[in-house]
Amino acid sequence: MALVKSLNAGVSGLNAFQTKMDVIGNNIANVETIGFKSSNISFSEMMNKNYSSNGGNPSSPQQTNQVGLGVRVGSITRDFSQGSLQATGKGTDLALQGDGFFVVKSGNENLYTRAGNFVFNKDGNLVDGDGRKVQGYQADSSGNVLGGSKLNDIQINYDDVIPPKQTENVYLAGNLDASSSTYRSLQAQNALKVGNTSASMNTDLNDLDQTNTDLVPGSEIQFDLQLQDGTSQTITYTYAAGDTMGDMINYFNNNVTNNEASLSIVDGMLHLRSQVMGNSQLAINNISVNGVGDINFPSFSLSEEGEVVSQSISSTIYDDLGNAHSLVLTFTQVDENEWSYEASFLDGENITSGQSGTVQFDEKGELITSDSFAITFNPGMGAGETTSKINLGNTEEGAFFTQFSGDHTVSSISQDGYAQGRLLDVNISSDGQIQGSYDNGNIKTLAFLALGNVRNNNGLEMVGGGLYRAGLSAGDVAISSADQMSNTSISTGFLEGSNVDLAKEFTEMITSQRAYQSNARVITTSDEMLNEAVNLKR
Repeated sequence: MALVKSLNAGVSGLNAFQTKMDVIGNNIANVETIGFKSSNISFSEMMNKNYSSNGGNPSSPQQTNQVGLGVRVGSITRDFSQGSLQATGKGTDLALQGDGFFVVKSGNENLYTRAGNFVFNKDGNLVDGDGRKVQGYQADSSGNVLGGSKLNDIQINYDDVIPPKQTENVYLAGNLDASSSTYRSLQAQNALKVGNTSASMNTDLNDLDQTNTDLVPGSEIQFDLQLQDGTSQTITYTYAAGDTMGDMINYFNNNVTNNEASLSIVDGMLHLRSQVMGNSQLAINNISVNGVGDINFPSFSLSEEGEVVSQSISSTIYDDLGNAHSLVLTFTQVDENEWSYEASFLDGENITSGQSGTVQFDEKGELITSDSFAITFNPGMGAGETTSKINLGNTEEGAFFTQFSGDHTVSSISQDGYAQGRLLDVNISSDGQIQGSYDNGNIKTLAFLALGNVRNNNGLEMVGGGLYRAGLSAGDVAISSADQMSNTSISTGFLEGSNVDLAKEFTEMITSQRAYQSNARVITTSDEMLNEAVNLKR
């Protein structure tokens, strides 16, 4: 009977919408499940029954008269869109942003999950809540992960120790103040004049206003000079007819012991300047005329004290046994654009090579001598002789060693040695790198988390517990790490929440309920019609 078809269609509708309610119920039940991906259901029409044909008439609007036989579930698919992140603050809770799945091992099979609520167990293995081991790539003792290596259980040795490393390089950077050290300078208390004009190098000595009695050839001008170290020197200049201030000054400068001082005249003022930076007793105690003539030379007063300024920089150096030694480098400005350095150790370790030297700069404040020097010392305490390279600047890091007028800022910015270190803590970076923090300040890569990138996510088969198995329809699964997946990162201290949209689910529930009721009405109405047909025989 035809009414049987409507009954069957109604039943198929009841079954279909019951299945949809099962899907909706499962979605709502898992609204707080970590890493859960909601499901969507779609329906398709069941086969049709042909009632009649048009007899092959091409002008007919349709070839056959058909009626459907009900509905069936077409497909139930997963929505793999990103779930919101929930902060937990726990270092082993991981959330994926972007594509991919964490890989865990169940027996001999790799399974895939978005739920990153992991912990380290008593054996140091990173596992999920059911003890399945998270897969990745283990690093070697130097912290290197070999590309193309096979997957392993991620395991951390909490007794891991980093052996000590001798310091091979120390890096200094910053600025040495170009105006640190000064020259002792003295200036005449009064200017030498010729009328209203200041005397100069070309001024005849006898033309000076200060010349009371002209000099004659053979007259002597005597300078009683006190040198840098306090010893005395007398410089006697013999006058010749027509001699100028320049003749006298040049003679003075050419006869100063070891060129320790320089005499000049600027705007009529005589200046005496030390040629050696730093502390000095340089002075002109008296200028007098012997023989015929009388010049009233002014006395000199101190205009600037000579001073030597040093800057000390300390750095820790490690020997091959991991013993720390405090190196002190003292830079002293000894001349314009030139500095000496001297190395020493606070505990008096014996430096056998490279204890002192000089560095020079150009007029732009840039190094013109070597940008490094080596220091060799005997550390004692059973360690072998140690050589460390002192690098002035580190251009790879954008750090420079300069000499400009300004503050002293030179410091030791880094060195590459360290003492023995024990593992203190483990952290996981956004690219899936598992790093160990050691008590000597070092950080070493211990492992890399593996991620599976599935070609067809909807081809994954659910196996419970937020886990998926890659069946044939999933396609190839590419195993890599987050740093090799351009649109994927790992958030540490977060978990990915369910992507269930409650508002959508409740809306779908209402429409499903109405559809179920409507299909039930089809069945009850068809039943009443059958009942009427049965009653025809009475």
